[in-house]
Parts: sequence; C-alpha cells; structure tokens
Amino acid sequence: MPPAGRDPRRHDLDALRGAAMLLGIVLHAALAYVPGIPWPVHDARRAPWLGLVVVAIHGFRMPLFFLLSGFFTALLWRRRGAAGMLMQRFTRVFVPLVLAWFTLLPAVGWMAPRGVGRATAGKAVVPEVSAPSPLVTAIRGRDAAGVAAALAAGADPDAPDPDYRMPPITLAALVGDAEVAGLLLDAGANPGAVGGDGRTPLHAAAFAGRLSLVELLLDRGADPAARGREGDTVLDATLAGAGATAFIASLLRIDLGQPATLSAGRAAVRARLAAGRGDSRGADAAAVPPRPGPPPPGLLTRARSAYREWLLSPRFVVSLAPNGEPRSLFVGSTVGYLWFLWFLCWYAAGFGLLAAGCQLPGCTGVARMLHVPSVPRRLVTFPAALLWVVPLSLVPQLFMGIFTPLFGPDTSLGLLPQPHVLASYAVFFGYGAALHLADDDAGAVGRRWPFLLAIALLVCLPAGLVTMSRPEITALPQVLYAWLMCFGCIGLFRRLVPRESRGWRYLSDSSYWLYLAHLPLVILIQQHSRDWPWPAPLKFVVVCAASTAVLLASYQLFVRHTPLGVLLNGPRRREPGTGAG
Repeated sequence: MPPAGRDPRRHDLDALRGAAMLLGIVLHAALAYVPGIPWPVHDARRAPWLGLVVVAIHGFRMPLFFLLSGFFTALLWRRRGAAGMLMQRFTRVFVPLVLAWFTLLPAVGWMAPRGVGRATAGKAVVPEVSAPSPLVTAIRGRDAAGVAAALAAGADPDAPDPDYRMPPITLAALVGDAEVAGLLLDAGANPGAVGGDGRTPLHAAAFAGRLSLVELLLDRGADPAARGREGDTVLDATLAGAGATAFIASLLRIDLGQPATLSAGRAAVRARLAAGRGDSRGADAAAVPPRPGPPPPGLLTRARSAYREWLLSPRFVVSLAPNGEPRSLFVGSTVGYLWFLWFLCWYAAGFGLLAAGCQLPGCTGVARMLHVPSVPRRLVTFPAALLWVVPLSLVPQLFMGIFTPLFGPDTSLGLLPQPHVLASYAVFFGYGAALHLADDDAGAVGRRWPFLLAIALLVCLPAGLVTMSRPEITALPQVLYAWLMCFGCIGLFRRLVPRESRGWRYLSDSSYWLYLAHLPLVILIQQHSRDWPWPAPLKFVVVCAASTAVLLASYQLFVRHTPLGVLLNGPRRREPGTGAG
C-alpha cells in the first residue's frame, strides 16, 4: 500500500513520549524509600507517601507509552508501508533490545544483589539499616536461641516482614522449625495471622508440607477452614503445582527440600486435614456442629486462580541455557526491565501482519479505509472513546494482580508475554493507531484536559486504591484512571508543546537512551546514599537529579553524535515532518 501524504511531525506527542520514558526514572528512584515494596536497595530513611507517587505513575505511564507507540507505528506504516515500518522497528527496537540484553541487563543483575549491603575496602559486606530484623534473620536461620533473644529484646512476634508483609509465624511455618514456631506462639504470636495475600500460617505450613507445624498450629487454635484472598483453602495450598511451588519458593527464598519429600509431606498434611482436629473431647466433640466456612469462591476468583496456575504450569518451565537454572517462560525474569521493548516487537509484528493482510484479495474495503483518514474522529475523542476502550480494557484488567495485588497493570518480564498483560497494552496500542488514522489535527482529543486529569487523580485513583483487594470492583476505576490520564496528558502536552521546541526535541531524543541506561546508575546512587542522614524526600530528589544529569551528559558525549545515537533515534538532522518513530 503506498504511503499517504506526508503528515506534520507531532511535536506534542513526541515530547509526551519522552516525558513518559523519563517518569520511569522517577518511579524507580522512589522505590528505595517506600516500605513494603521489594527493591534491591532499602534506604535507611523511608517516606511512605512516595508510594502514592509510585502507584500514580505506574497506573498510567506504560499504557500511555504504548498508546503513543501505536500512534507512531501507524504513522510509519502510512509513510513507509508495512515493510518499511517493520524494518524501522527492527533497527530501533529489536537491535537495541538485543544489545541491552547483553550489556545493561547483566549490569543490573550485578548491581542488584549488592543492594543488600555496602562493601567496604577489605571488609565484609555491612548490612543496611533497613535489612531484615534480627527476629526475621533468626527465623530464616532456624536459630531458636536467636529467636528467643530477639523476643526477649522486645521484638514484636506479630510484626510483618516489611518486604513480603509476612507475619513471623508464617515465615516459621514455611521454614519448618517447630521449636522456633513454638517460641513465637508462646510469646503471643497469632496462629491465625493474615499476611499480605490474605493467607494464614496454616496455609504456609500446608504449602511447605510441614506436618509438625500443621499439628502445632491446629493445637494452638488455627482455623483449618481459613481461606486466602483468592478463596483458596488450606487444603488447596497442598495442591500447588510444581511451577507455582518453584516460583513462590524462589520469590520467598525458602528451601522446600527435594520434590519427593515435599510431596510426601503434603500428602501427610492432607491426611491430617481430612481426619479433622482429632482433639480429646471424645463423644462430646461430635455433638458440636461444625462452624460454617466462608462461601465458595466466585467465578472470577476461580478463573483468576486457574489462569495463575496455568501461567505457572511446569510445561512452561525450561532451561534457556545448557546447565542453566530452570525458568518459567511466563513469570521468569528473562527480559527484565527491557520488557517494554519486547512488547513493542510483538505489537509491530502484529500490526505488520494486519497491514499485510489488508492487501489480500477481498480486503480492498479495509485497505481503503486504512489508506485514507476515514476513522471517525468522534470515536477517538472523549467521552465517546470510553464506550469502546473501557470495555476492551476491563477484561484483561480483571486478571491483573494475580501474583501480587498492585494498583495498575502487571509487569511481564518473561520470554513469553503474559496474555492478559499483552492484551491490556494492545488496547492502548490499537487506540493510538486509530488516533493517527483519525487525523486529529484540531486537537479534539484531550481538549478538556484539566477536567480529565482532575477526575483521574481525585476520583479514580483513590477509588482504585481503596478497592484493590476486590478485583471485580477495582478494575473499573483503575481502567478509567489510565484512560483519563492518557487523554488528559495528550491535551496538556498539546498546550505545552504547540510547535517544535529545541529543548523538548532534545529531551525527547535523549529519553530513549536515558531510560535504557538509567537503572544501574539509579541503583548505584541509591546504594551510596542510603545511609546519609538526610530526609528521604531530599535523597529521592538527589537520586533523580544526579542520575538524570549523568545520563544527559553521557548522551551528549557518547551517544548523540555516534552510531549508537543513529541506531536509537535515526540521523540527528532530519527534514521537518520525517519519521518520528
């Protein structure tokens, strides 16, 4: 299909795309100061309010990025055709992905474990101030004396672990030390304590096949009918598949022993649960009616659980290298923080196939529609656009948070994109392509941007946060938040960047490199500053400013006028209106 007439460069959307990339630096810089979020560096000073900044950015940034990617992909296709678009994406996306996978990703892997401590010259690693408490350390080490000492020193036996939101008794049940668990229970630990996932210590003991811990918890009053947030019972915990078991054990850093031993332990736990409490009340116990358990899980809960188990199925666990560690294709961290480039490759290939299919016999009507700006503009403007983008986004959103409840979309780091994440971003990508085909030269999209941003931030964001534990409820405000923020940001940048600006153009061109290279540097600065006696907000600003300044200098000196700069952004000097992809 020959390209349509040349379109003017969308300087506002180019600048917005650069801003979305740079927000990733802000997000990652804030994580070191937010309690309860796993991150390589936990600063000595915390600022819980930065968690609101994190979720506010995470809830719309990548949807906005993929929306803009769809816009520029359609722009490239109309100018260069399907083959030209695919070649440009191969050069600007796939090749940088491969290069970064062999350079920047190993750098992050090398830096991340060093966030646990700070190496000093000629000395061992010194633990950071916010390292696991002595109680947690003693539990993980199965050190009964250490547990007793920590409790005697005033440690709270019910204080959850800050990283995993796991009560100490749950951790002891997973580790499998009955003596340690007994000390915690004697000190007042709640045998029915609920963790961040809604599960109890009895769930943990059953999952790990720890019969002695199951017996101990039942004797101390643990409820065998307890259910987790997803409606799973204690018995369900013994039925976890091999893939799910390996993933959870690696995530929690728990050794569950040999598969045969684990399987035998779980079988013994199932037999114990089937036999009932088995207490010594004799015939009187039979006269006591059993307590009614919670209602069975609903359709959505069952669907989410089945989908999670499918993602964690052993059939998707492979070794990607000779003698390499087994890794799940869906939930393993194969592409790391470069996942967005990998997703762009999938979308570009899908768009190319669709465009090529439009040239087949019988598709002339579709080809003609895509060849001219015939997408009705009203379909991409607020509020009419919400009538089709929101329903399409709701379906994948219902499956977000199946591993860890979090505001906003899940992140898929595996070699195979998780289908619900791929589908969710595909809606934004498709809308972006439709936005370009509608030729919104008048700027109708986002025209009411102050109203849109206000509703998103003041209504949808709080509503999504307070309903996070209810997937069937929180899906709508979270989806509305993402879309309203996208529309609002498009209108805002239409106002901020109405024409070409050298400053915004420079920031837009540099943002690709800045995001690719930022993570090792951010972690490094966080490591060196974590023990500074400064307020957390000040250190957060220092990390953002210092990393951005160093990255901008590296772009100017080593990227902008080099072959690497041409690879990432194309020739620096371009005629007005040439490719903005």
